[in-house]
Amino acid sequence: MTDMGALTPLRAFGHGRHRHPRHGFGRRSAGAFTLVELLVVIGIIAIMIAILLPALNGARKRARATQCMSNLRQIATAMVMYSETNRGFVIPSYTMSGVAGGAGVPLDGWAPILDRDGYIKGRQALDNSVFLCPDTLDIEGMKGGQTGDDRGKPQGWMDWPNLRLGVDNVATTIPARGFTKIIRVGYWINADNPIGSATTVTPDLFYTCSVGYGPGTNGVSLNYQKTSRIRRPSLLITLADGVYAGRQRDARFGVTNSRIGYRHSGADGKPAANVAFADGHVEVIGGQQFPRAQGGSITMAQAQADNFPDRPTVYANPERALGPPP
Repeated sequence: MTDMGALTPLRAFGHGRHRHPRHGFGRRSAGAFTLVELLVVIGIIAIMIAILLPALNGARKRARATQCMSNLRQIATAMVMYSETNRGFVIPSYTMSGVAGGAGVPLDGWAPILDRDGYIKGRQALDNSVFLCPDTLDIEGMKGGQTGDDRGKPQGWMDWPNLRLGVDNVATTIPARGFTKIIRVGYWINADNPIGSATTVTPDLFYTCSVGYGPGTNGVSLNYQKTSRIRRPSLLITLADGVYAGRQRDARFGVTNSRIGYRHSGADGKPAANVAFADGHVEVIGGQQFPRAQGGSITMAQAQADNFPDRPTVYANPERALGPPP
């Protein structure tokens, strides 16, 4: 007769599907996640990313704005040094002859001058250049002659030296004058640049000018300006986020043909521009506070309100240009 007790161990182990829960099929192993638990974890990670991403983007944006201000500070300091080593003359926005430019009139530019003379080195690449804000858009800002209503163009760049051919500017080197490379620039300079046709000329009006332009309709040509003609260096704007120069009357954010770039944000979160001054310091100016020059639709009273009293100004001598404060 079979010993029933001998079968007990076999029955105890049974087949595989009856194994101990720790090893049995149809049950999860210790430490494993269920599908629901994985979905919960993924959801938590997605929420954390959604919370952190704006903060990270904001940090990167602030870092780029800080780098832009550092660039402007370096350039403004170099401009001060240029004046000190050149008998007090302000660096020209560019040098030229006549009033219209053309194939025989290459325009050097303030950035190539600083590069050639050893103050700051520039390059044509869109990154790692002091002459470009890190937020410069890869847009030829003055293509077609004006920025129009395109808010991207003032945030773009312009290549120097160049030839003004019609309304376009074609990059070129000028080896005979020591300009052997093209430099891409993403900053606006506060200059009197009436190139294109003859117009009335007022010497020492803004920070600098296109030296050699003329004669104007009043028989005057633009010449090198001197720092001694600047009334308040700590208030005179020299550079700003933007492209090219001039159009001081159209400097506000969103205005047609504005050349100020407004690549950054002010404390109120609204569009703002980083700005350098004639004494070398830098500030941030909001898109509705940038001072405007008289002309076009800007009346004398509006220009006086923008540039007086003790406010940032585009004029080398506001009282001489606009009369006494109201």
